[in-house]
Amino acid sequence: MMTVMIQDPVAPGSTPSNSLTQLVESIGHDRFGPALAHYLHHLCGADHFAAFRLGPDDLREVAACCVKPEHTARDRVERYVGGWWKRDPAMNEAQRCLQGPALSSVIHVDFSDDGDTDLRMRVYPDVRDRILLCGRSANAAFGLSVLRSDPHSPFAGDAIAKLGQCADLLVAMLGKHADVCQSRPNAAQSLTELPDIESCITATSDLPRREAQVCARILYGLSSVGIALDLSVSEETVKTYRKRAYQRLTIGCERELLTWYLARWSPWISRRFEPLAASAAAPTALH
Repeated sequence: MMTVMIQDPVAPGSTPSNSLTQLVESIGHDRFGPALAHYLHHLCGADHFAAFRLGPDDLREVAACCVKPEHTARDRVERYVGGWWKRDPAMNEAQRCLQGPALSSVIHVDFSDDGDTDLRMRVYPDVRDRILLCGRSANAAFGLSVLRSDPHSPFAGDAIAKLGQCADLLVAMLGKHADVCQSRPNAAQSLTELPDIESCITATSDLPRREAQVCARILYGLSSVGIALDLSVSEETVKTYRKRAYQRLTIGCERELLTWYLARWSPWISRRFEPLAASAAAPTALH
């Protein structure tokens, strides 16, 4: 069972001003996650949060942290982003809400309803209560999952109300943080997923499919032998594709391939989220 609240823009709930100040000052820095965790803890008693940038068919982590950062369940966050979000009724409801006229919505998930038990066991074990805030900034749509852990009590009604009152502010800060981080090259993120590397090369170049596949696997860190095994071709064929690709790109080594790729990755990843941002920016008519 889920309760959805559409938020009207009102004054934020009371929370220590120094907590908010630290959060604003942390935008664009690594300390943003811990600062947001402490702000949410003061605001509504949250123990943990995970924030995501929403695309039409994928999800990107913006930040995730516990009040005690060493307790952040990285494997669970990565598991959720890796595909479990598609089975999350709350995220499906958030996508629906983002097509409506409201700038932000708060979805309270009733954990007394068993729902998808696999999702609960794999992603939300030891979670007592959960709220999903969703909204859109100027350039993208975001989701903020706010959690209370066992053995704590569920979120109180006034805590949920405070979170809702700050929804627009939180979405704006997530948007700003994502924009600042996106404007900086992030080699770690750009080289994490082989399908993403291959998609970026395909979308930003005229390389034939096999040459793009070989370049993607070079960037991913595979050897010529590893690429040959992965693509079911000979090692000599891999070397031929690599030579042709380098000639087309007018480069001569792996370092130059990496430089070429990183220059294209940031604009490409930003464009992936433009369709949902554009649709979210245009509210649908109410009937």
